[in-house]
Amino acid sequence: MGERCRLRGCRRVHGDRGGDGSRARAGNQEQETRGGLCVTRDVVVVGGGVAAHRCALELRRLGHDGTVTVISGERHPPYDRTFLSKDMLVEDVDLVPLAPRSEYTDQGIELLLDVTAVALDADARRVQLSDDTARRYDSLVLCVGGRPVLPPALDAPGVAVMREATHLDRLRAILARGGQLVVIGGGFIGGEVASAAVTRGLDVTLVEQAGAPLEAMLGAEVGTRVAALHRERGVKVVTGVGARAVSASQSGYRVDLDDGTTLSADAVVVGVGMAPATDWLTGSGLELDHGIVTDASCRTSVDSVFAAGDCARWWHPAYESLCRVEHWDTAGRHGTAVAKTVLGSAEPFMPLPFVWSDQHGVKLQWAGRAAGWDDVRVEGDDPARFVARYYRSGQLIGVFVSGQPREFAKARKELAASMCPPDQGR
Repeated sequence: MGERCRLRGCRRVHGDRGGDGSRARAGNQEQETRGGLCVTRDVVVVGGGVAAHRCALELRRLGHDGTVTVISGERHPPYDRTFLSKDMLVEDVDLVPLAPRSEYTDQGIELLLDVTAVALDADARRVQLSDDTARRYDSLVLCVGGRPVLPPALDAPGVAVMREATHLDRLRAILARGGQLVVIGGGFIGGEVASAAVTRGLDVTLVEQAGAPLEAMLGAEVGTRVAALHRERGVKVVTGVGARAVSASQSGYRVDLDDGTTLSADAVVVGVGMAPATDWLTGSGLELDHGIVTDASCRTSVDSVFAAGDCARWWHPAYESLCRVEHWDTAGRHGTAVAKTVLGSAEPFMPLPFVWSDQHGVKLQWAGRAAGWDDVRVEGDDPARFVARYYRSGQLIGVFVSGQPREFAKARKELAASMCPPDQGR
């Protein structure tokens, strides 16, 4: 079968399903099949985010009648994390669950909350947990997400980060106290925190090591406009210099910058990135390289172990490279895809990555791949209304839109068409 659309309907790139009693080989994996469906009874899903949630429900939707256990280190059932750094910082609203607790019960999905996986014995197919118990699996799905990067020099008592519900109370308390806030890191999370804080009346300074917020990902053309948006709304933006150290005292915080200057603050929030939460998997036999490495269908280097979501670095056939995408939309679709692979209906996972951010009342939207562009074309100078298109060798590979959701929808279709030429079939 010839290659089809690069983002939709692509032929399988790993393995086939067999008939009764056959075995389906995919990469280095072998799984018994009966009647074309993979025989797996006990599925353990490690993680409590959208990828784990979607995987568990998709397993049931596809007819899996064995056990499904979801293991999460959080106290809450899976919830919408996107609200944490957006609406929930500005408004006093509760967590938004992805499903009622009763839905997991009705679907026969066991939720183990407030317990973490601490070791993997792949030979015994067993996951050791933090409560000194263990779970055996036939298939293991790792949706462990990531953890905020907090360099030791910046980890002073009381410094806040944002990733999960446990971080929200501290950030809300910071916003309620008011005063001077220093946000270190000008990415999407840092920008959202700065936006929420200035809306609440805080005196906000945003420190970004690159030449502008989001410049490392999207270039100076977009970064300077995002910086202008922050400044127009009252945020002090310090760029081209990193934070060297943060120290705490009874009177507040001192932030030492690389150029020798210092900033005083009543509170500090650090948002300098996320790392895959894979330390506990070292020595497990899994290939780890800036994430859990998988093929295009979520299979790891270890039999019967799969990975999806922010922790996974998977082969993207359309981009012909390994990708790790730390975005909600992709993680959710990844969870659905991995469930199909677990049950023997593998398809290559080839999403068009998509992310959005609400800052200062402006919706910022991105689709595509940020790496490898050699040309950026921007329409509009207003930081609250512009469109940027990213090209590599003349081909459109990404779009970023500020404040124009309808234009983004058009640009996204244009991008999908660019990645799926008519002569490749659909």
